[in-house]
Amino acid sequence: MRTITLTLRNTCCGSYLQMSSIPVIKSKDFYKLLLKFGCVAVSVRGSHHKIRNPGTGKTSTIAVHTNKDAGVGTFSVTLSQLGIDTNEFLEFMQNQ
Repeated sequence: MRTITLTLRNTCCGSYLQMSSIPVIKSKDFYKLLLKFGCVAVSVRGSHHKIRNPGTGKTSTIAVHTNKDAGVGTFSVTLSQLGIDTNEFLEFMQNQ
């Protein structure tokens, strides 16, 4: 599995902040991992799958294309929308 490490530059003082490595995975695999994590499928319309995190009650929509990677932004924004901690989910992924 490939990973991308994000490095953010603080513009006011010129320092750099390294964030956790975010994996590059297929959107279909990301969707399946979210279901294993405990999220539930709400509805499907074409290739867009709406899922809900029962713990937080928050929902998000993922475009599930079989052969396309889920972008790093899509990965982190989806987790944020569902109220899932990124580090907790990355740890869950490693144990799968």
